[in-house]
Amino acid sequence: MTGRWPTILLLWLSGVLAAAQLGKMAALTPAIRAEFGLTLGAAGLMVSLIEAGGAGLGSIAGLAAARFSARSVLVLGAALIAMAGLAAAMAPGIGLLYAARFVEGLGYLMVVIAAPSLIALVSGRDSAAALALWSTFVPIGIALGTGLSGIAADVAGWRPILAVWALLMLAILPGTLRLPAMAEHRQSRLAVPPPAVWALAIGFGFYTTLEVGVLGMLPAYLTDARNFAIGPAGTITGITSAATIAGSYAAARLMRRGAGRPLALIGLGLLLPAMLFFIGFPGESLAGHLADNTVALAVIAANAVSGIVAAVAFARLPDLLRRSGAPLSLVTASNGVFAQFGAAGSLIGPPLIGYAASRWGWPVVAPMIAGLSLLSFLGFAFGERLAVRR
Repeated sequence: MTGRWPTILLLWLSGVLAAAQLGKMAALTPAIRAEFGLTLGAAGLMVSLIEAGGAGLGSIAGLAAARFSARSVLVLGAALIAMAGLAAAMAPGIGLLYAARFVEGLGYLMVVIAAPSLIALVSGRDSAAALALWSTFVPIGIALGTGLSGIAADVAGWRPILAVWALLMLAILPGTLRLPAMAEHRQSRLAVPPPAVWALAIGFGFYTTLEVGVLGMLPAYLTDARNFAIGPAGTITGITSAATIAGSYAAARLMRRGAGRPLALIGLGLLLPAMLFFIGFPGESLAGHLADNTVALAVIAANAVSGIVAAVAFARLPDLLRRSGAPLSLVTASNGVFAQFGAAGSLIGPPLIGYAASRWGWPVVAPMIAGLSLLSFLGFAFGERLAVRR
């Protein structure tokens, strides 16, 4: 590791803690529903509201943030998350809880735009490995937020848990304020990323649709269709989410050595999981012949391999900008585009898969994932082609 890595790890940790805010509310929803009498729909909105800002404003926020210091945007985002978390912990009614969750979402959007931009600037020759590490921030954050909040919920109320997550976010603020000065290239005017970046982001959006869709509905699938208890189903979901770090690590090693073409790696990260999901969500003729543990292992393995996709996508972004003839100063705006499509996929995925499973049964999930994988690959391939044809 070079001397850049303490800074890279701090930036990655800021993303992990921001993403933990995604998972914490899912684990605490039963307790919050009991206190405020929320319907399932209202509780679902509470969980997904943090993605609303990114899905609707990601591109605009990225364009705006490119005109300011990425370090300042990161610090403000982390502060908003911390303050909103403390406000939610003390909320006397549901209205303030929703408002705090929305502000938390704005802070989350600022962190996920600024942090990878700073990583791209500071990482130098370690760029591929650093951005591959960054690609794990959502699954690791969700796994920590869901797992730790679920464990803590057995011994503490939901309010103290929200306060602890806010204080953890607050604890990294001194480190972000002391980040070394970086030679940032700010945009003096609004500049739109090149078409190759938009195509890459579309591919990434289809990937997050299938990835977050599976993770969001996995506990329901394991309990409803595979006879797992709620506790083990939650544990398996956490392991499945965290397993993506294996694929990301493998992709980083391969890219660092210059082995394999990026598009071939993405194809592997989409094709092999799509095949494994036919074991994870088997058809009726096969379901009775597969043990529950075999099904769970197939889903975990599929998610581990799929980590390749996110790692390559984030690592390719600066290179596609260069190949498209765009300045590196557009990396912040490009991360905003990525955040928007990623958030949109995260919002769409769980209800899409949940609706399809309720209408046609759980076996329909595997062919759906195969179709989304194909759309994702086409988006990535088109992005690579546009960059070549500049």
